[in-house]
Amino acid sequence: MTFPVHGRMFGRMERRISMWNVLIMFLFFALLLQTMPVYAENPFADLENGIAASTTKDPFADLSVKNSPGTASGPAAVETTTPARARRTRTFLRQELYDQVSWREGGDEPYRRLSYGGEVLQRFSDDVKTWGSFDAQVRLVHRAAYLPTLNDAEGESRSDWFLEYHNLYFDRFNALDAFLSPEARAKNLGKFNVRLGRFYLPSGLNLQTDTHGTLLQLSNERNFGFERDWYAGFWGALTHDLNYDLYAMAGSGYDLRLEGQKGLLGLRVSLAGKYLYDKGWEGGVSIVTGERISEHTLMRSPRVAALADGGRFIETRRIGLDARHTKPVSRGTMTYTGEWTAGRDEEDTIYTQLYQMDLLRRDRRLGYALQYRRFFQDIGAGPMPAMGAPDPGNADASLIGEVTWYFRNDIGNSNLHWLKLNVEHQLERQTGRPALVTTLQYYRYW
Repeated sequence: MTFPVHGRMFGRMERRISMWNVLIMFLFFALLLQTMPVYAENPFADLENGIAASTTKDPFADLSVKNSPGTASGPAAVETTTPARARRTRTFLRQELYDQVSWREGGDEPYRRLSYGGEVLQRFSDDVKTWGSFDAQVRLVHRAAYLPTLNDAEGESRSDWFLEYHNLYFDRFNALDAFLSPEARAKNLGKFNVRLGRFYLPSGLNLQTDTHGTLLQLSNERNFGFERDWYAGFWGALTHDLNYDLYAMAGSGYDLRLEGQKGLLGLRVSLAGKYLYDKGWEGGVSIVTGERISEHTLMRSPRVAALADGGRFIETRRIGLDARHTKPVSRGTMTYTGEWTAGRDEEDTIYTQLYQMDLLRRDRRLGYALQYRRFFQDIGAGPMPAMGAPDPGNADASLIGEVTWYFRNDIGNSNLHWLKLNVEHQLERQTGRPALVTTLQYYRYW
C-alpha cells in the first residue's frame, strides 16, 4: 500500500507502509484487548483463596508410596513425584499522553505534536521463576507545521496522522537452560538471555535509559540516523563486574526492511548493576559495524552517496565510550553524563560528543538539565549553496537548557506527570542557519 505524504524539507515524497507494520499494529491491539484486567468485587479474593488453600493442603500430598516387587513397604519405598510447573502470565498496562509545542526563531508558525498511546508489558513465569517478557509501546500521533527537534527527527517523513510503535521486543531469560545440566544452569544464571524485536542500539547509554518520552535525547539518532533497530541476539552477565549486549541488527531503523544490506553487528560491554547501586556509576564501551540504510546520510554527504553499495547501503563503523555518575548533593541528586563515538560512514570521518548535567531536587518536584552535543562529519566538498545561503558545514552543535516541573515522579518511573520548558541554542549547522528553538511539553504516563 502506498500513501502520498507531503514532504517537509525535501519536497513531495511517498511513504511505503509495509504489510509487516500493519500486522505489528494488529497484533499489538489484539494483545491489549485480550490482556485487559478484570476485577472481582473483592479485589483480594484470589489472595485469600490462595492463603486458605495453603493452610488446608496436605504438605505431603506429593509423596507417594510404591512397593517394588519382592520388597517390603516402608521409607525405602517412598518416591517423590514433582508436579508439572504451572505457567503464569502477568500483564502491566500503561497509558501515555503527550503534547508538544515548539517555536523556531524567525519561523512562521509553531510546530505542534499531540499523541496518545500505551504500553503493554507481559511477564511469563512458572512456580519457580520468570522465564520471559514481552514489551510493546504504540501511540497515535498528530503533527502540524513540522519542525526538526531533538526528540522527533523521524517525524519529518511522516504524515500528519501516524500510528507509531517504539519498543517492541520479546526477552527469553536463561535461554540455554534446556541444553545445560542443573549444575551448569546454576553457574550460568543470568548469562544467556535472548532478545528479539525492536529496541535501542547497543551503543551508548540508551540501553539503560528509556528516553522516548523526553525532550533531551542522547546521541544515537543523529549518529546512526535512528536510535532503535530490529535485531536478535544475547544479553546478560559477562562476569560479576561486567554485562554485555551482542546483537545482529537489520540496519534499517524504523521499518523492518531487508533489501540487500548486510545489516549491523553491535557489541556493548558495560558495568554491572552493583556499580550503580554501590557507587553511582554506569558506563560501557561499544562497537558497531556493518551496513545500514539512512536516506539522511546519503543526502548529507555526496561522497557517501557515491561510495554506498548500490547507492543505498552505507558502510558503517563506530567505536564508542559512555559514562554516567549519579551522586547525592545537599539540594538533591546530581547526574553527569558523557557519550563519545568515533568512526566512519564510507570514507567520511565521524565524531560525536555529548555532555549532560542534571539536578533533581530532593522532593523530586523540580529538575534542571544542561546539555551540549556536537556531531562532526567530514563531508568534503558539497554542492554549491543557494544564493545568499551559508556554506554547508561539517558539524551540528547545540547547547540546550531545560526546566521540568514534576506533578508525579515515581522512583520506578511507573507514574510520571510533568511540564517541561526546553530551549535549544543551535551553535553550528550542516545545513541552514543556526537558530533558537523553544519547546513546551506536557507529558503523562500512568
